[in-house]
Amino acid sequence: MNNIKIFIFSCCTCLFLFIGSAFAKTQPNVLMIMVDNLGYGELGVYGGGSLRGAPTPNIDTLAAQGLRLTNFNVEPQCTPSRSALMTGRHPIRSGTTKVVWGMLYGLTQWEQTLPELLSEQGYSTGMFGKWHLGDTDGRFPTNQGFDEWYGIANTTDESQYSSQYKYDGKVGLKPVVQEAKRNKTPTDIAPYDLDMRRQIDTDLTAKAIDFMTRQVKADKPFFAYVPLTQVHLPTLPHPDFIGVTGNGD
Repeated sequence: MNNIKIFIFSCCTCLFLFIGSAFAKTQPNVLMIMVDNLGYGELGVYGGGSLRGAPTPNIDTLAAQGLRLTNFNVEPQCTPSRSALMTGRHPIRSGTTKVVWGMLYGLTQWEQTLPELLSEQGYSTGMFGKWHLGDTDGRFPTNQGFDEWYGIANTTDESQYSSQYKYDGKVGLKPVVQEAKRNKTPTDIAPYDLDMRRQIDTDLTAKAIDFMTRQVKADKPFFAYVPLTQVHLPTLPHPDFIGVTGNGD
């Protein structure tokens, strides 16, 4: 897949990387990766990596080949960070200034989003990952401009709920992995528990690659938004990577 413009974001760092010859294309394909809770100093390109006990050679290579923006402002939590990213506006204007629990929340339905604007330009739009901008009808990703979505509506913390003392799914929250098409009610795919928490980023990556491959075959420009979950607590590695760092999970 040539001519892909890649953006890599962190909730804490807002790292942008622009790759390849995409700038010359009228409608470049866009892959935006958001890394949840990744600290600026964790990456080798910013002085971390091996010095922190976890080399990041692939990200360092992307940074060396692209553009790094090193002067920026960030929001303090997941919901406002994602709101600002999707709208280009201060979260207070969108009703998304903080993370809330147990009440109606989410991006206001009249807000214009990046996928909505790109859809108007003929793009296919797909999201694969954590949304955290609403978990009720009218506020899911597929109500805000995405043609398809696979992931979790809220936060990765919820994967811990079912393993907590005296958890009762009949009266408490039942976190799930979901998928949906544009303006359709999401379908529950699997419980979002600690086992799925270890697996989900692998699934998100596979879903994103499948989406991009399908759009290339259809000769359709695409916007793929991939907000990964792995660095957010609980930081549990995929079974294939347990113990490989020598420094624990």
